[in-house]
Amino acid sequence: MTNPGGIMTERLYYYDSYLRQFQANALRLAQTSTGFQIVLDQTAFYPTSGGQPHDLGWIQGSAILDVFENENAEIIHCIEKPVEPGEMECSIDWLRRFDHMQQHSGQHVLSQAFLRACQLNTVGFHMGAGYTTIDLDCGGIGEDQLRRAEDLANDIVYENRSVQARLVSPEEIPSLNLRKGSHREGPLRIVEVEDFDISPCGGTHVKLTGEIGGILIRNFERVNRQTRVEFVCGRRAVESYRRDLLSLDTIARKFSVGLDETPQRVEKQIEETRKLRKALLEKSKTLAEVLGKDFYAKAPEHRGFKIVKHLFEDEDFDFVKLLAQSIVSQGPCVAVLGNKSCQAELVFAQSESLQRNLRELLSECCKLIEGKGGGAVNLVQGGGKNPQHLQAALDLAESRILSVSR
Repeated sequence: MTNPGGIMTERLYYYDSYLRQFQANALRLAQTSTGFQIVLDQTAFYPTSGGQPHDLGWIQGSAILDVFENENAEIIHCIEKPVEPGEMECSIDWLRRFDHMQQHSGQHVLSQAFLRACQLNTVGFHMGAGYTTIDLDCGGIGEDQLRRAEDLANDIVYENRSVQARLVSPEEIPSLNLRKGSHREGPLRIVEVEDFDISPCGGTHVKLTGEIGGILIRNFERVNRQTRVEFVCGRRAVESYRRDLLSLDTIARKFSVGLDETPQRVEKQIEETRKLRKALLEKSKTLAEVLGKDFYAKAPEHRGFKIVKHLFEDEDFDFVKLLAQSIVSQGPCVAVLGNKSCQAELVFAQSESLQRNLRELLSECCKLIEGKGGGAVNLVQGGGKNPQHLQAALDLAESRILSVSR
């Protein structure tokens, strides 16, 4: 690691991830446009790097906002308020640190598990606030592959194998069979899971795999030509289980069934709902045809065509669109319909024999309801956040249509 002109800080987290409190001297204090920065002679605060977020904590009582490594390989601590120079008491936000240790060690184990169980390499890693992801070098993956890798990873956790971090010389590297290569020059820090995985890594890790506390795969998706796997470890896995159990229990109570019966009951409800929607759609079409004829018959005629204008109060929007189509199918007609629900809704339709620019008309009217819309040549729709101006929008549409026809 080069450090031209920079201050080298001893990285205590390299040697002891469990260090919670330490003393350090300030080598440089500075105020910037975004706050206060400090460089220490030694630090246990991990800077954002390699997919792992930075630590939080306190320096002389001042809360840490960010820790990062600059272009000169200096570790910069951004703090909430200024501190006096000299020896300083520093303390780590341990809950955050240990959570990151669980996730990062879990990632090493899971990545090796995917390699051994599925012959899939990890090519990306990111640790978020709620979950961690790895990117695998494949465009798709099966459920059975996910389960095999997850089972193997948790077997390693249950066996409580040792996890050791150490620096090795460049001469040792070729014989280590590292899971991934490194372009760093000089001594390389590696993290080794006993008889399972060896990887270059500068992050913080647990001492025993049992401390990872379980690895749970939550989701996966294709991203470009890779597969992104989302997972949680330790406390996050417990919290995830609690949330899922609460959701499942809530659903089960709604249906008055046991937890084990919930999936089948939900499937049954989905099928019943699908049938009801199909039946409702048929009835809505029939009703729209009847009302469409009535609206058309009562509408005034202007120079060979009719205009139907109506404002509904909290009607189903899909039905309003069906009705608009039914109205204009009766004969030469333009339908301008509004619906006042939680927002303002507009539907404009015209018979195929008419040639008005409904998109342009809708755009003008949507300005009144503070919204936007679009659609096809003969049917457009829009929405906005101001239902109080719906009637004005309909009146404007009617006046524009009449002015063009004169």
